[in-house]
Amino acid sequence: MGVNCEIQFDGNPYGTYFAGQVITGKVTLKLDKVKLVKAITLNISGFAETRWRERTTRHGKRERHAFYGREDYIASKIFLVGSNLSTQVSIEPGIHVYNFSCQIPMECPSSFEGTWGRVRYMTQVTLVRPWKFDQNYSRCFTVLKVMDLNYNSPLLRVAAHSEAQKTYCCWPCSSDPLLLQVSLPETGFVPGQSIPLSVLVTNDSHIRVEELLVTLVMLVTYHSKPPSRPNSKSEKFILNTLKGDSVVRNCKKQFSYELRVPPTPPTCFNLCSIIQMAYQIDVEARVKGCHANELVSVPVTIGSVPLTQTVLIQPRGMQTLNVQSFNGADGGEITAATAPPADVAGPWAINDSIPPPNYQEAVYMRSATKSIDEDDPSPSQPNTLNLDGSAYKPLYPVFDIPSPTAPEIYMADGGFVNPAADMNKNKGTWL
Repeated sequence: MGVNCEIQFDGNPYGTYFAGQVITGKVTLKLDKVKLVKAITLNISGFAETRWRERTTRHGKRERHAFYGREDYIASKIFLVGSNLSTQVSIEPGIHVYNFSCQIPMECPSSFEGTWGRVRYMTQVTLVRPWKFDQNYSRCFTVLKVMDLNYNSPLLRVAAHSEAQKTYCCWPCSSDPLLLQVSLPETGFVPGQSIPLSVLVTNDSHIRVEELLVTLVMLVTYHSKPPSRPNSKSEKFILNTLKGDSVVRNCKKQFSYELRVPPTPPTCFNLCSIIQMAYQIDVEARVKGCHANELVSVPVTIGSVPLTQTVLIQPRGMQTLNVQSFNGADGGEITAATAPPADVAGPWAINDSIPPPNYQEAVYMRSATKSIDEDDPSPSQPNTLNLDGSAYKPLYPVFDIPSPTAPEIYMADGGFVNPAADMNKNKGTWL
């Protein structure tokens, strides 16, 4: 057997924490014979890293450039056995248990695994051996930044609308426009909710719309940092997709859709300077022939605490209670009460109507960051396995709560259309 090492987290078998919590756990070493070491260390680290390479041609010569960046959030080192001054320590056969704890900083970004970058948190036990290679045992854990949609912009509660039109030209004549309109009742959601949207297609052109493609996408931007050359690279994850019916020429059709938000990290713009994550709804009208398709996008915000009926404004300085009010999307008055966030271990507990979430893996994520050449000055760390031997993937909270209803769309010829009245979801209605 040699050495068997297990890293366990107290009361948290999946190893999922919110930023601001304290990690507590134990390291269990099982030895079948005497082990000689200089020291045994426990390193708890949290970092973001990006890396990719690009090939360019300059003056007829092909050049290869490597880009990388790194930020560190946690760097804790604990000596379980021995110290920096130790020369040799003898560990007897049997079971040895060592307890540990570590504070997670409040400003840590959420865990993420991408093709050209990642935000990763891990524990690593190292047996520092004299005259031999060190033995390492690692386990990753997930950190989630609390993004309470109630403490974000009040505009998340306001209905959003976007539209675009395209005119198709067949020389020397041009057609009437194809108008594509998209509406959402609000723009703040959490994993587990369904995003209701209304799509109105007014096809006054002579080109047939073959189908509508509705997708929830995650846009990730990776940045490099010195000493690497400044550069950026983007990646697009398709989280959910629905297909709609066709719209023939000179016709108008109303669609209503519900796109479920899968397990995914919160929107992130300012916590990590080398990896930013954003979300949007894309509605694409695919037309017949070689004509360009029509595309409309609506940005949405994904959080980790869902919107409630009462708008909470995060306090600054003294935690006093103030009451504010403004008009919501339906014209009714919404009361905004200033209140501090709940315990970081359960931030959704501010409202009894929000049940605790369950935790699921983000199935769309890559299992490891691609490494580059051996001459890279700071090679990527290998992917770390879970206790059962599977590739590590972060776990994100998924809520089982009601979703908002689809909004009304104003039609150019007067009046509103309420797709929520249509019992057949994800279907079209001729107008």
